[in-house]
Amino acid sequence: MIKNLNLKDFRNYSNLDLGLGSRLNLFIGANGQGKTNLLEAIFFTAMLRSFRTTHVKDIRRIGSKGFYIGMEVFNGKWDRKLEIDYYQVRKLKIDQNPVSKASEFIRELRTVAFSPDDINIVTGNSTFRRRFIDILISIMVPGYMTALHTYMTALKSRNAVLKAHDNNSAMISAYEPMMAESALFIIQQRDYYLKILTEEMNSLLSGFYDGKAVFEIKYRTDVPVDITSITKKFDSDRKKDMLRGFTGFGPQLDELELLLNGKTMRNYASTGQCRLISLCLKMAEVNILASDSNSSKENIVVLVDDVTGELDEKTRNSFFKVINQAGQAFFTFTEKPDDDYFKDSKIYSIDNGSVF
Repeated sequence: MIKNLNLKDFRNYSNLDLGLGSRLNLFIGANGQGKTNLLEAIFFTAMLRSFRTTHVKDIRRIGSKGFYIGMEVFNGKWDRKLEIDYYQVRKLKIDQNPVSKASEFIRELRTVAFSPDDINIVTGNSTFRRRFIDILISIMVPGYMTALHTYMTALKSRNAVLKAHDNNSAMISAYEPMMAESALFIIQQRDYYLKILTEEMNSLLSGFYDGKAVFEIKYRTDVPVDITSITKKFDSDRKKDMLRGFTGFGPQLDELELLLNGKTMRNYASTGQCRLISLCLKMAEVNILASDSNSSKENIVVLVDDVTGELDEKTRNSFFKVINQAGQAFFTFTEKPDDDYFKDSKIYSIDNGSVF
């Protein structure tokens, strides 16, 4: 549970010190006042990335050189102080002690963000689906974020050499052992958790379609299933990579195809179906986190950014039941909702970067 949030130069917040000791919290205000920015700050502290942008520079307040987030959390046993200083280079601290690895920092909170943009997981390109499953696995599996970082850093360096077309085979191949090891770990974890996600999705959807809907995720990867085969593929593809100027295979190209009753959702599903599936994917993520016996539900934090208004009563009730498993929840609204679910919530009014 988050007890306090301190922001400096984050989006439209120049300096904010906000107490957040309640289990259910509502941020209420007109559009463009900073409600979503508060959710983003919480998510960024949990995952060291935004659910709105891939560019960290977009997060800092206009005219500033960086930003700071400080957060006090209670994980069910003891208090923690988490700090992110992003003014020069990223500096992470837990209880004033420097933390060098992102994978160590993100263990303190397990956060799921619901956003209107979640429909892109279903309708968008594979980047959105890979990002979704990678975030889930990063929360569940120590070392997964490190493997992703190792692979993507080596991929970027290898591609830079390939793009230069200097045909330095020794330099190109130097990155391949670490890429092979990381790639194997990545695809193994994706395959495992996509199966868990599919099972959880069908359990959720049985309540909406009376057991008549079958949800599938087809995971397509060109990465072989053992280190020796991956190494051989790097070797056999190296000349082709030199000609095209980039690495032509790997987990960065994996496709996750979503199907409902055997039909590809991107091509055949209605907008309503796509919105329901995207909502259920995030609900399934909450269920998976809540079922993890190795971690407390107390540190599950749900962030809901204006996605409940158009839900029918049945869907809203199912949604509230799922997120009620979390230790803490934050919602954004332009006006206070009438649902009984929110009758005991703590209300914060947001106005142009100020909270009352």
